[in-house]
Amino acid sequence: MSETGDDASFRVAAIPLSREPSVDPLLATVVAVLRAEGVRVAGFRQERGADGGLAVEDLTGGGVFPISQQLGSGSEGCSLDPQGLAEAACAALAALETGPDLLILPRFGKAEAEGQGFRAVIERACEWQVPVLVAVKPDCSEAWEAFTGGAAARLAPDRDALLEWCRAGLGVRT
Repeated sequence: MSETGDDASFRVAAIPLSREPSVDPLLATVVAVLRAEGVRVAGFRQERGADGGLAVEDLTGGGVFPISQQLGSGSEGCSLDPQGLAEAACAALAALETGPDLLILPRFGKAEAEGQGFRAVIERACEWQVPVLVAVKPDCSEAWEAFTGGAAARLAPDRDALLEWCRAGLGVRT
């Protein structure tokens, strides 16, 4: 990844994560608006399950993939379930095969920073010139910059700004 701007052969944008406003409802709104306009969106929406754990909902097939695991009381380790995340990433790679117009992912986090999670999905989308919008955890900003070579746009967590970027990306696909 070496080009930047609207003339790049790929389009990738990051939304820096913060506590407020929550990015998940914002991304859900962006997906709903774009779908109403006929845009084929692939990717995931992150949600909390009834048990309080995290899950991602497949925007293409509607399946739900639990991505956290119960570690037991007193545990301070990461509750991310690598198998659940790997299964979700496989579903996202399969969804890319259907030729979506846009890929939206809820997080670039520790797993992606370490070369796992949705990282291969982002790479494949860029290879196939599918614009990618992803929220980036603050502690993974440096890994994101290294991964994208600084070529990713940085967007404010604002509905109109996200929609503008997504719509512009749809017009540059070949």
